[in-house]
Amino acid sequence: MTLKVLVGVSLLAFFAAGTASAACDALTQVAEATNAGNEALAKQIAGRPKPGCTVDDKAMINRVATLASFNRIVGAVGQGANLVDFEEELETIRTSSSAPWQVFDALGDINRDRRDYEAAARYYQLALEDAANEMLTPQWMAPDDAYIVRLDHMATEMRLAAPKPIKLAMRGACKISYRGVSLKKKSTPVRYVFGTAEFTQEGLISAKDLSECLKSVKPKAITLIGHTDPVGTAEANRVLSLERAEALAQYLVAEGYAGQWTTFGKGEDEPFKADDASAYDEETLNQMNRRVEVDVEN
Repeated sequence: MTLKVLVGVSLLAFFAAGTASAACDALTQVAEATNAGNEALAKQIAGRPKPGCTVDDKAMINRVATLASFNRIVGAVGQGANLVDFEEELETIRTSSSAPWQVFDALGDINRDRRDYEAAARYYQLALEDAANEMLTPQWMAPDDAYIVRLDHMATEMRLAAPKPIKLAMRGACKISYRGVSLKKKSTPVRYVFGTAEFTQEGLISAKDLSECLKSVKPKAITLIGHTDPVGTAEANRVLSLERAEALAQYLVAEGYAGQWTTFGKGEDEPFKADDASAYDEETLNQMNRRVEVDVEN
């Protein structure tokens, strides 16, 4: 279990009293309780009537109280406890309406370590999308730019490793910018029949998902970059990767993409950089290498 995913969890050090409505004392109180590590008090405040607080204030009070619980879990893991031992509690928090992005991120780690890549992909993507919601996740609660990039990378890695297609977006349109951080290059696990540029059934599902993504973004141009695993000769793989990128381009055009497009074939030259390659067997690494990157230009 890696601790780096938990480093930097906000202790609300940057909380400003002006964030709350003038008459909403409960939000300031719950932030102070969380800063002090008083989880019990934070929960009490969240459970009390909240006179003078708006609907948005009340939602934020619940999220801050949830962070008090999460910070306690982080502290325990920092002292040597196993994150997986807190999975049931994290799942309980997740099913509430106040789960912050940190909870989804931790659940992504748990499922990645047990090799449930489908679940991990969804949790990392949900963490990213929750973090991007500037109403529910104000700046003092948000991940920094580097962590946003990491969440996107982990969601991508899990999609590539998963045995079944995972959608590029969980809660709506495919986004290429999160809190001003550009994430316009998407690695798509379009699967092909071995040695050909013909989609498998799973590949067709991924291609359709990408088509829907592009319809939401409406880019003026895209670049499709094909990649293969190292099985076979380098030249054959370069040719095959280009053919696969071109097959995907033709599919997208047939499905309604009207912008400009360019294709490249990298073959086996640029393997996917996994967060921890030692966590995967050779076949899974090869599966992650067999991909098409889509660079979106708005």
